[in-house]
Order: sequence, then C-alpha cells, then structure tokens
Amino acid sequence: MPNPNPLWTLLFSSLVILSLAPPPLSAQSPPQSPSSACKSTLYPKLCLSILSAFQHSPASSDNYSKFSVKQSLKHARRLSDSILHFLANNTKEKSLMSYAEISALNDCHHLQELNVDYLELISSELKTAENMSDVLVGRVQSLLSAVVTNQQTCFDGLADAGSGIARALAAPLGDAAAMYSASLGLVTHALGSGRRRRRGGGGVSGRRGRWSWIGHDSPLPCLSR
Repeated sequence: MPNPNPLWTLLFSSLVILSLAPPPLSAQSPPQSPSSACKSTLYPKLCLSILSAFQHSPASSDNYSKFSVKQSLKHARRLSDSILHFLANNTKEKSLMSYAEISALNDCHHLQELNVDYLELISSELKTAENMSDVLVGRVQSLLSAVVTNQQTCFDGLADAGSGIARALAAPLGDAAAMYSASLGLVTHALGSGRRRRRGGGGVSGRRGRWSWIGHDSPLPCLSR
C-alpha cells in the first residue's frame, strides 16, 4: 500500500483542526435589525436613536453592542470633562458651595473617570475577543453594571449634599445612565445569544457601592459611599 502524500496529510489535519476550533465572535451573531436588538433594552427608543448612526456591516447584535459601548465611552468622556472643567474654572460658583457639595462633585468626577476606564476596557475586550467564554461574559456584564451603578451613585451623592448642581446635572446624568443601560441590554443580548451560563460562573454582587465578582478573586474598584 503506497504511503499517503505528506501534503494531503497536512491539509487534512489542518481542516480537522479548523473544524474543531471555536467559532469567532462575529460568526456567532446572525444579521439582526436595530428594532429587534433594541427590544432587549429598557430604553428601546433611545437604543434606536443610538443605532441610527450605525453604518457598519454586518448589522449584527455583536456589532450593535460594540458600537453602543463606543458611543457610551464618548458620552462618559464628555461628562467627565465637563465636571472637571467646572471644578477647575468656576472659582466664584465654588465659593458659594458647601464643603459637602464640593466633595460630592469631586466624588462624582472620580466615578465618571472610573466609567471611562471601565468602558475603555469593555470596548477593548469586545474588540479582541474571538469567542465568548462564561468568564468574559461575566466580566463585561459586571463592568457595565458597575458603570450604571456609578452613574446613579454620582447623582445620589449630589442630591444628598443638597447641591443645586444636582438639578443642573440631572438631565445629562440621566441621559448617560439611560445610554449605559441601553448598552448593557445590547451587550447582554449579544453575549447571551445561543449560550447558556455554566453553573458557578461570574456574577455581580453589590454592597454599599462596592462591586465584586461572585466566584472570582478580583474586585471591581468602584468608589464606596
């Protein structure tokens, strides 16, 4: 019996390996309309407004989620810069504020900076991920949940301090919270499509503003109140 051609053997082995490899992230998400994807969020109208600027291909839940995170990151940076600009330049207004108000505003800026860091990390991990693992799903959801919580903590801190700035920032903070929530819905929908969580996977636990993963060692560095 003749020996098999080494070239054919190598080709066959390569095909077998490729067939057993996990599918890339983009292959796991079929085409989907924005209206269908936005049904998974608490703010479908806002979600549709965000995705109206989506001009990439293919139109899939994975790409929608990545796009929404990028838009959330832009919004978080603008909000953080606005608060920092007020703290650095409005000396007259600050002289009329109490210590509690200034402290709450500084805490709020710190939380916005954390949100920028978290969203940058989420965007990077979604961009480089070739397939979804339960650990990655838990991590991304934990980070996005922390972003939403930080936003609420920021507003609550200003309101508790009796700050008039809370009223001025109510609209932009509320818009940001809704945008982050929409991103959380889109990302959760994309990551959860066709997958079931294994028992014992990462989850989110919150207590007094601190977030950690259940079943993991690394806490999320969120400011405690």
